[in-house]
Amino acid sequence: MDGADAKRDRVLKTAMDCRAELIAYARSLIGNYAGADDVVQDAMLVVMKKFDQFQEGTSMLAWCRSIVRLEVLRLRQQNQREWTLAERLLDDAIDAAFDEFQTERRRDDAENSREALERCLERVPKRGQGVLQARFADELSYQQIGERLGMTIEAVRKTLFRLKRQVRSCVETSLRAAQ
Repeated sequence: MDGADAKRDRVLKTAMDCRAELIAYARSLIGNYAGADDVVQDAMLVVMKKFDQFQEGTSMLAWCRSIVRLEVLRLRQQNQREWTLAERLLDDAIDAAFDEFQTERRRDDAENSREALERCLERVPKRGQGVLQARFADELSYQQIGERLGMTIEAVRKTLFRLKRQVRSCVETSLRAAQ
């Protein structure tokens, strides 16, 4: 699989993970579920065609939402329906509310992740906490950590690998349990 295929697959998977939010957004703009489902389906086709335009590291939901909004506008043009000022204001209000909801959700997710990380770090043995402290808080090199804690560079590398895997697994398990 080449780089473009891998990117396409990542973009499509991430876009599909946003589908429920996109349908809710489209439904708020259109007013009915069937039309919203059609618009999101059309938007997913656009995502498939333009996956290479997505800038990784940015918000997939925001990118897809802008595509859904364009698809809603296209649908309204096809229906030759005049978009009144009240409808435009309502759509802008829906956009603002959706943004606020997503921002609050991201804030909650970040807080939950931070709390889970703190709990998981408390479970790490003292020696492991010392290794993590030296690497991530004190920003020491493997050699400096080894000298400080009386470990070989290879032991530091293996310990960090094992601890990071352990903490990551603990955090993921905690977050899944909280859902």
